[in-house]
Amino acid sequence: MSRFHPSLSDQQAFALLFESNSTRNLLRNTVDAIRRLREPSLDGDAIFTLGSIGVEKALKIMLGCAFLEDRGTWPTKNELRGWGHNIERLLTLLTERVRTGLADTTARGYSQGLHDRMQSPDILPALMATFSRYGRSGRFHYLDVLATDLPSEYDAPNHLWDDVERQTVDTRPHLRRLPKESMEDFGSYLSAVSSAIADELEVWWFCLHRLGVQGCFGAAGKNIGWDIWPPGRPSPQL
Repeated sequence: MSRFHPSLSDQQAFALLFESNSTRNLLRNTVDAIRRLREPSLDGDAIFTLGSIGVEKALKIMLGCAFLEDRGTWPTKNELRGWGHNIERLLTLLTERVRTGLADTTARGYSQGLHDRMQSPDILPALMATFSRYGRSGRFHYLDVLATDLPSEYDAPNHLWDDVERQTVDTRPHLRRLPKESMEDFGSYLSAVSSAIADELEVWWFCLHRLGVQGCFGAAGKNIGWDIWPPGRPSPQL
């Protein structure tokens, strides 16, 4: 029996702790990598890899905590396989769980605000669609084309990243005017676009952390909610 939940063995508890630490590290590194991004063709693969794994882990461990709260056991391997690698589907499951879990949170109004912020329609859907595509099969996009000599029926992840940047510019008025003065100004502009994307992912991550702490995913989720956010990291502006 572990401190996380009476139904978890010590071995399971250690595994959950390692996964939560991994999630924290991956999301921290993803946010940092996006913030440094200037040329997707050089650095995009690192962001796609870190982001797709980090977001998927975050979703699965919080949904797993909720599953544990509701059913008294951690999801089996077959149940986890059923969730798959489709981040967009996992996000839908998370939203459904948050809606039912809000009644159990410490501060209902605050938690509702966190939930609403996670539903932001501007950058996050395009960003999560990119991570989802990469996690499901996009990491092998060009290998599949090479093997079949046929165009893929799905967009390449780097093309989806173009949608993320386009959506960022469209929803941020200060970014709609492309600088023409110098390469230095253009570099600052690219930095501002990347920072806006990184900020959105950081806010989503923070909201998930706070919803966990608030009790939205049950008793185990409260502990894991603390673990997925780096100690001492400043809260982003919501």
